[in-house]
Amino acid sequence: MQAYKYVIIGGGLAGGRGVGGIRQVDRAGSVALVTQERHLPYERPPLSKKYLRGEVDLDRVRVEERSYYDENEVDLLTETRVRELDVAARVVRLDNGEELQYEKLLLATGGHAWRLPLPGNDLENVFTLRTIEDSEQIRAAAGEGKHALIMGGSFIGSEVAASLRQLGTQVTMIFPESRLLERIVPVEVSDYIFAVYRDEGIDVLPGTVAEKLEGDGAVERAILDTGDSVEVDLVVMGVGIRLNTELAEEAGLDLNETGAVVVDEHLRTSNPDIYAAGDIAAWPDPTFGERLRVEHWDVARRQGRRAGRNMAGEEKAYGALPYFFSDLFDLSFEVWGNLSSWDETVQRGSLEEGGFALFYFDEGRLVGVFSMGRPSSERTPMQDLVRARPEMDAVADQLSDEDVELASLIGEEEPAEEEAEGPELSFEEDIGPLFRDKDVEEMKDIADFDLSDYDDVKENAEVIYARLDDGTMPCDGPWSEEWIHRFRRWIGQGKKP
Repeated sequence: MQAYKYVIIGGGLAGGRGVGGIRQVDRAGSVALVTQERHLPYERPPLSKKYLRGEVDLDRVRVEERSYYDENEVDLLTETRVRELDVAARVVRLDNGEELQYEKLLLATGGHAWRLPLPGNDLENVFTLRTIEDSEQIRAAAGEGKHALIMGGSFIGSEVAASLRQLGTQVTMIFPESRLLERIVPVEVSDYIFAVYRDEGIDVLPGTVAEKLEGDGAVERAILDTGDSVEVDLVVMGVGIRLNTELAEEAGLDLNETGAVVVDEHLRTSNPDIYAAGDIAAWPDPTFGERLRVEHWDVARRQGRRAGRNMAGEEKAYGALPYFFSDLFDLSFEVWGNLSSWDETVQRGSLEEGGFALFYFDEGRLVGVFSMGRPSSERTPMQDLVRARPEMDAVADQLSDEDVELASLIGEEEPAEEEAEGPELSFEEDIGPLFRDKDVEEMKDIADFDLSDYDDVKENAEVIYARLDDGTMPCDGPWSEEWIHRFRRWIGQGKKP
């Protein structure tokens, strides 16, 4: 039996970030990560976007390269399935008969894509999207002269539809809701996005589902509940996931009514030696005063790192504000907060001009913000406002008035005097080298500035620092507190080249 100080089960983003979190606190403790997949730990957002379109390679999908795990003495057990978790003995039993003993364990098992139980759902070229292989197979089946049917009108369905259209595929979307992204955005924004999809040549059929799929070996047509038949070359079901919590349940860990793993503020489960992070974890959120479970990239990223650091002895509460972003054709937007329940919105800016924000209220209190094309200077105040959760009657008029600075609604303290002490820093020698090539490329996508360009970093220095401080930079994991402090000092010293 191999004994480890830390064992991580799951090779997605939460698991990969868990490794980084552990190593930020404990450089020496033995670590093993077990994953059923053959790949290094990787992120899923590119699978529906740039990786699906063939615009980036796997190095933009992996959390870290192989050299990182080798240098940090992490044992990666790929293509390995966990059969049983014996919490009494603190042993992980693998399908291959091996056993791993642990002191601390992280469950980051995520979920699997849901395949609708339709006749014909097992035909060739009927896909779900969850893995690298799924993305590659969809790309191979799509392209010029092909017709794809996308089932699902939320984020995965919308992102896949946009990507396949950009590959030249004819695309039809169907979903049972009355409009695109119905649970997330109000009617006027759905209409705005619908118009973009229509102009891009996508046939969007709300309130429509498939009754069955037909074909001789491979899918050839879908029979819709309207009675229509759609000839297709491939089908992608983007209809959500089911959680992989069987190990947790069989081990006797507490689950909530939806089947998620219950964790405390430190992401520790009902067993004090076991932590959980990512899609499967339901945590007590301090902003909303309720237990949340969120299936988004940023939550997996931050929780994985926080769980790893806490396993290694740091013991800090997880209190990050839920956040996600998406790209649909040329539309890029960010969301902060909890949009699971809302009844009113206040708009700032103009949909027609492509720069607007929606402030979401539930029972009169602010619960979230949807932002598209707004100034970077509004990002931090938007988050602070959601954390403050003001009453709608108190802020609605000011939120909609673009002459009112959002920061003025929060009652912020005067900014602290810049720290400029220490050796003189330069961008070329002290700041630029901190950004990895991967970080540079990802921030071009997310925020449209170039971290390798001095002028861009100088102009956006406060925004970059705010992202480092609030954890929404792709590179925030590898950045130590000392590095963030160095960036702050560089700003205070005048941002020298």
